[in-house]
Formats: sequence, structure tokens, C-alpha cells
Amino acid sequence: MSVDVGVVGAGPAGLLAANALVRAGVECAVFERLSEDATRARARAGQIDAGTVALLDRHELSAGLRARGVTSEACEFRRGGVRHIFDYAGFTGFRHHFYPQQLLVADMIDALRAEGSDVAFGCAVAEVRISERPVIGLANGEEVSCDFVLGCDGFHGISRPALKGAICSGVDFGAAWLAFLAEVPSGDHVVYGLHSDGFAGHAPRSAAVSRFYLQIESGTDPNRLSDEWIWNEITRRLDANGTQLVPGRILERGVVELHSYVTEPMHHGRLFLAGDAAHIVTPAGGKGMNVALQDADELVARLLDHYRSGDDRGLEAYSRTRLPAVWRVVEFSHWTLDLLLARPSEGRFREGLRDARLARLMSGGQLSKEFAENYVGPPDTAN
Repeated sequence: MSVDVGVVGAGPAGLLAANALVRAGVECAVFERLSEDATRARARAGQIDAGTVALLDRHELSAGLRARGVTSEACEFRRGGVRHIFDYAGFTGFRHHFYPQQLLVADMIDALRAEGSDVAFGCAVAEVRISERPVIGLANGEEVSCDFVLGCDGFHGISRPALKGAICSGVDFGAAWLAFLAEVPSGDHVVYGLHSDGFAGHAPRSAAVSRFYLQIESGTDPNRLSDEWIWNEITRRLDANGTQLVPGRILERGVVELHSYVTEPMHHGRLFLAGDAAHIVTPAGGKGMNVALQDADELVARLLDHYRSGDDRGLEAYSRTRLPAVWRVVEFSHWTLDLLLARPSEGRFREGLRDARLARLMSGGQLSKEFAENYVGPPDTAN
């Protein structure tokens, strides 16, 4: 089998690239190890930056988001029973959309089929061999020859280890978040609870469902945490004057181990990485899916330069142009996580630092403006 572009992984980055390339007349084959049902059900992020919404608009992949998503112009920090509303739209003029990742993925699968293409679900990739014409080796023994391979299969996928000469650097924060969906009506903004016993978060997903985060010890088995304990902790850590959280049925749960990694360079030869295959960003600030889609958008533009005019300068510069943006997102996520995370072993000193940082953030000064711009990712600063 031979195609123009082979895409490993049917997450947001891979599906955006495939849709855009197929629409432009470039032959793509997308390989996903999970079944279609599992891919459509895989709940992840949902906070979509202004620049990413504009990107999806441009690729005609935002209809579902526009019809069913919710918007937000502020976020909220709760500390010591006090509510601090941060109006980032007031600083930037831009707002977020909240639309569950699995719904966006489903929209992209349907859009790809509407273009006469599809995803090979349940089709694991065993290897990627880099050469003048790369080869994707499937677990069933078949081989696919490509002009280019896009590795969009996550940090633990097969693509990243195939990147010869790449260096992956990172840090483990030694903490984790319990992440769960629950039948609790969404508010109109994200709530960050800065409690001394650990972070808690409440994020919109849909009218009837919310996503929650709860700081727990690294290595904790989420299935050993009772619903009663979870709701007690969430309620206690998000408690503030004039608020009331009514617990609902927990739909699914998992643990997010807090770490960050960046792979440099993000390509070698004709293998290019995008999204989690190239970098892991902590959930703080909701940047992971956004930077993944921006990677894919950049790759599409450079691949179309190749196919339309034979100009490969953009492809050759992919790592050089994307890595500064990636590092900016990683740095912002780290700063935000440092504000959110409690470190009980550090006692009052740590809590004093958090108080000071929150006060600076809410002051309306330069830090407030910079945080707002990074947090919402307006179109003129998204890339």
C-alpha cells in the first residue's frame, strides 16, 4: 500500500491534519489502535482557546463546537473561602469555548468520511521506518509506504521512539490529579480551588456534565477512592461564600500524573510529530489539545507548500518554528501549576507564596495582562 501521507493516531491533531489534507486533494491514511467506539468515547480536554477556535473555523471543523459548545469570559480562583473572579476577556477581548474533546473528535471523524476518506480503527502500528520514503509497519504485518509520516499517537506511541537523534527532556512534579466526569451542571467558567490540603477544580463540559480535578498522592488507585470521600474533598476545597456544590453521579474517573516533556527536534527526515507525541503539557491552563491542534495546522500548511509548489523550506523549519511556541505554553502551564498545587510538606512558607502570587495575579497589573493573554490564547498570539 502506498499513500501520500500516513497519519499515526486519530486524536485531534491527526484528524485535523487528515481532514485538511484530504480536502486539499492529498491522499491520507489514518491508523488508530483503538476501536471507533473507544476513540469516540475517549474523554480528555475541553477548553478551547480563541486562537484554536479560529483555526477550527478556518478548516471548517467548528460547526459542532459553535452549535453545542459553551463560552466563557472569566475564570475563578477560590482561596480561604473567598472568590476571586479573573476577567480575562476584559484584558484581551477574547473568550474560551468549552467543548468535550470526544465530541470534537467525533465531528472530525464524520467530516473525514464526508470527504470520502476514513480511519483504520483497531489497526495498531508496530513500527515507523524513516527513509527517503518512510514505511509504516502495521501489527498485522502489512506495510504502508508514504511520502511523509505524521506521528500523532501520543507520548507512549510508536512514533516518538522512531525519531532518530531526538532528546526528550522533562520534569515529574511528584503529584497527581484525580480527573472525573460527573452529572453536575456546568457553570459558565472554570473554578480553581487553591486549598492548603490540595488543589480542586471544576470545569464546564456540557449543560449537564462537569469535569472535576482533585489533587491526590501520586500512585493512588482511583478505584479505591469512595464517591463519598471524593465529594467531601471537592466540596471542602471549593468551599466559598455564596457557593453550593450539589454532588451528582460520577460517570468515569482516572488519574493524571503531573509531568511535562518536550521532544527536540520534533521531526527527523520525513517523520513529523504533533501533539502529545512531541510534548506533554500539564492540565494547568488547559493547553494540551490547543497546542496539538496548532502543531497540526502548521504541518498542514507546510505539507501543502510541498505538494503545491515543491517548497520544503517550511517543513525543514518545522521544529525551529514550533518549539518556541511549545516552550511558551509549557512555561505558562508550569507557572499556573505552581500556583494551583499545594505542597503540605512545605507548610506555611508554601502557602505564603501562593497568597502572594494570587494577589499579584488579581492586581490588574502587567502579570494580570500577560496571564490573560496566555490563558485565552487570542488569534494574534496563538502561534
